[in-house]
Amino acid sequence: MIISIVGGGATGITILRHLAELAASGRDNGAISGIQLFDKSGFDGGVAYRTQSDRHLLNMKASTMSIRPGDAQEFLRWLRARGLSCHGDKHLPRMVYRDYLDAVRLAAIAQCRSAGVPVHAEQAEIVRMRLSPDRDVLLTTDRNITHISSVLILCTGHNAPDDHYGLAAIPNYIRDPYAQFAFADRDGVEVGILGSGLSAVDTAAALAKTHQSVRMTCFSRSGLFPTVQPVTLPATADDFRDALHRYVASRERIEADAFAARLSGLLLETTGIRCDLSCRNVGGDALADLEHNIGRAESGEPGVYSYLVSVIDVMCDAWSRMRDVEKMRFMDVYNSGWLRNRSAMPLENAIRIRDLMRSGRLSARARLRNVTGIGGRFRAILGDGDRHDVDYVIDATGPSYRLDSSPLYQDMQRQGLIAFDALGGIRCGYDDGRVHDRHGTAHPNVYAVGGRGRHQPAPRPGAPLSLAAGTSLARIIGRSG
Repeated sequence: MIISIVGGGATGITILRHLAELAASGRDNGAISGIQLFDKSGFDGGVAYRTQSDRHLLNMKASTMSIRPGDAQEFLRWLRARGLSCHGDKHLPRMVYRDYLDAVRLAAIAQCRSAGVPVHAEQAEIVRMRLSPDRDVLLTTDRNITHISSVLILCTGHNAPDDHYGLAAIPNYIRDPYAQFAFADRDGVEVGILGSGLSAVDTAAALAKTHQSVRMTCFSRSGLFPTVQPVTLPATADDFRDALHRYVASRERIEADAFAARLSGLLLETTGIRCDLSCRNVGGDALADLEHNIGRAESGEPGVYSYLVSVIDVMCDAWSRMRDVEKMRFMDVYNSGWLRNRSAMPLENAIRIRDLMRSGRLSARARLRNVTGIGGRFRAILGDGDRHDVDYVIDATGPSYRLDSSPLYQDMQRQGLIAFDALGGIRCGYDDGRVHDRHGTAHPNVYAVGGRGRHQPAPRPGAPLSLAAGTSLARIIGRSG
């Protein structure tokens, strides 16, 4: 069989690596006859890793970034082999990880070819998909070339942020927070950063290095930055995890409000730590909150991040038990708070942000309600009636969950081959990643891997794919061979 992978970022390269190892070991029983890999941006690392700024750090420690399941040391070994040895707790620049992905991709292609499996890797966007009468997958590129395969694996990854305020037509609106900013660096220029999460932290850290005169303001609903990762993850007792697991396991259906309240209540009862996932604390002092979180991280004591890390699987179980209306409620009210506390920033970045705020170069404003263009500038309108004008706007609200702007997904939706999910992404099996058509029937040979094709909350930005969270390749080969 010929297997096609659409998307050449971290997820697509992980899939390619596993296919290469299956073929080289003979565990596929000769089922894989060819692999086709397509990437519209030319295997440049995608949204997460194409950046050229050394201030854009991985949000995960180097010791957790191997894409080989069961071999957590591979990325560290790769670094050492290139004279880039570092401690496993360090957060490296994202562009270093792109080089690692390139090395894995090239090695996997060479391994396939040594095993007699041809690999076709092409910089092209897949814009159409058809199923032949024999259920082969026909993929057409933006060059109008059609490729035939037996199995399709969608690894399309992150999308650009949504244009929440309709600013795309305004010249000084910058949709890509990881772009190289070309505007002038001079006194009196003020830049508005939409969001205060991890993407906003990356943006502020990089902009502060390249533009040392401009002032920056982060606008968001909460006005608070993410929590801070400790240098080493401290040990935590299992009381909180066990209690939350019992709560979820005892209920056939989970309600968003009740789950968020129970999580916060159990965390306070078992650890003494307060955590409000609703981010209602919009009147909080961003600098004071950041300094508190830095102090907690430097102390080595477990904080809210340490405990939420331990319940990721419980969270996914709870999500699978929510009806759509409850999932929508969670995304609207609690997801920002979940991400703020769960997706903590590296301590190095936290210190940079703190120093920028102390110097007055960076501020944070809460209760963002709207942003409009006015006289060549932008006006941020806040919930307390205040207004704040800026010269440039950088959209750092995080990747979009929506896929309906993609020509491929539009084409598949028109044919009824997929169904867009109300929360973003496409409908697919929670356990096996098989894509569902408009009637809810699972395709036997079409899979989606990664958080964006998944009916569950957003994963950590920058997290490599684990096959336990995606598709079993052995299962794919078994069904389609």
